[in-house]
Amino acid sequence: MASIHKDPRGKSPFFYCAFTLPNGKRAFKSTKLTDRNAALAFCLAMENAGRKSAKRNLPEEQARKILDEIRGLSGEDAIRFRSLDAYSREWLVSKKATTSAGTLARYEGIVTDFLSHAGTARGKSSIDTTTAGDVKAFRDLQLREGKSPTTANLALKTLRAMFNDARREGLVTVNPAEQVETFKAEKEARDVFTAAQLCALIAAADAEWKTAIFLAYYGGLRLTDAVGLSWENVSFDRHEIRFLPQKTTHGQTRKPDWKKHITGQLEIPMMPEMETHFLAQAGTDDPSAKLCPTLAPKGTGGNKGLSMMFQRIMAKAGIHSDTGVEKTGKGRRFKMLGFHSLRHTFVSELANADVPADVRCKISGHRDEEIHERYTHLDIDTKRRALEKMRRLAA
Repeated sequence: MASIHKDPRGKSPFFYCAFTLPNGKRAFKSTKLTDRNAALAFCLAMENAGRKSAKRNLPEEQARKILDEIRGLSGEDAIRFRSLDAYSREWLVSKKATTSAGTLARYEGIVTDFLSHAGTARGKSSIDTTTAGDVKAFRDLQLREGKSPTTANLALKTLRAMFNDARREGLVTVNPAEQVETFKAEKEARDVFTAAQLCALIAAADAEWKTAIFLAYYGGLRLTDAVGLSWENVSFDRHEIRFLPQKTTHGQTRKPDWKKHITGQLEIPMMPEMETHFLAQAGTDDPSAKLCPTLAPKGTGGNKGLSMMFQRIMAKAGIHSDTGVEKTGKGRRFKMLGFHSLRHTFVSELANADVPADVRCKISGHRDEEIHERYTHLDIDTKRRALEKMRRLAA
């Protein structure tokens, strides 16, 4: 039976609790309380927890409840608790304001798959019970499902970010994902379109897809930006296009500012061929009307999505899937040639014309030089021109 006592030596003002541990031994612990009734309630709660633990009848939720009651008796706040499932979903909601729609969709897919892999019981448990083993098993599962090492690493880095935020909030003391190593993998490299392939694409495309292709080839626009532009983004007086990229401005929908430069806004001069095409398509006084009205509402994924639509245009142009490498399995399929290859082609054309890297970054919107390098494909003539600038050795 639990009981409370005062220090017979009078050295402490607190009551001490004598109670039986799950192993049958008696314990004598300070309650840190000076009120007799509160100290007795504290002591009884301690013994009750020990009794339930001995019978293996102390679920995690009940254990937290008892500990919170004990802390409450001591005048302390309840223990902060978030289940893995609850925190993961809260984290995704918090990312809506700071990430683009595409990045958020990727986060949602990874987190949902991780929760499914963890299982219902683990999902209901405290987030701080997640182990490095749980994360490692999920990372390895990516490869078994046919995904590339790069994709598996991306999933791991997403979990690292989520658990880092949980650590900053004091919900975990250790980030379990940081204890798991990434796979060594080379970044998959896209190819570039040749001049003949570009002409074939234009010939095979309808008016809206020609608009998107022109924007990607002459401006380096990504697919969602290219089909999402409105006529308010185009100025025939200035011969210019202005827009905020969804990826780097977190999906902001601010209108372009034609009086001044605003942070994140890209300003692309219109090449004559692109301007001629746009003038032929202009037929509305509504500045909010989309340049690609039927393509803009569509998503990029799926068999009926924009990416597969472009693949069909490539096939019509005689640029078939065997031109690139296609991965199989549950993971995404990676093709060396696709719509994003137009952005690689755009950057590479500038590089091969000896346009300095800093200017190329300004036009393309790249902020990371290492990423920009992956978009730069130098042809042999450019390399030859560079080598011809070297001093000659005597024969």
